[in-house]
Amino acid sequence: MTQDVERLYSEMFAAASVGRAVGEMIAAREGQTQTRWQTMWTIEAAGALSVPQIARRLGTSRQNEQRVVRELVDAGLAEFAPNPDHKTSPLARLTPRGAEVLVSINGAAATCNQQILDRMGDSQVDRLAELLREFSSVAHGLLDSS
Repeated sequence: MTQDVERLYSEMFAAASVGRAVGEMIAAREGQTQTRWQTMWTIEAAGALSVPQIARRLGTSRQNEQRVVRELVDAGLAEFAPNPDHKTSPLARLTPRGAEVLVSINGAAATCNQQILDRMGDSQVDRLAELLREFSSVAHGLLDSS
């Protein structure tokens, strides 16, 4: 029944909301926001990225990421470096202080993740991840067919 799928969406929205709230709580311990944490994590994972590259990876607008990266630069957590592939689109990279803050936030997230694992168990978390991947694949197929 379509009501079952509506209930599924309702639960996913609720889970996403709680996930964002937990992310904000974790990031706030270091004086950051979840958005800044995601941007820092994305930069660190790649080593250095242009603002448009960060925006594409996070599924956000270039303008929004420009604002977030500028905040990180102003706070001394990131810096711009020349981009050998594009003169007008510098690369953002974390400063040593930014890397320290990211390590601290990620450590707090690991502790929180372990608490979730302790309460749910590995098999439930694995099964939930598998079901969400399957759901995403089916839903993505609907996008492709339209």
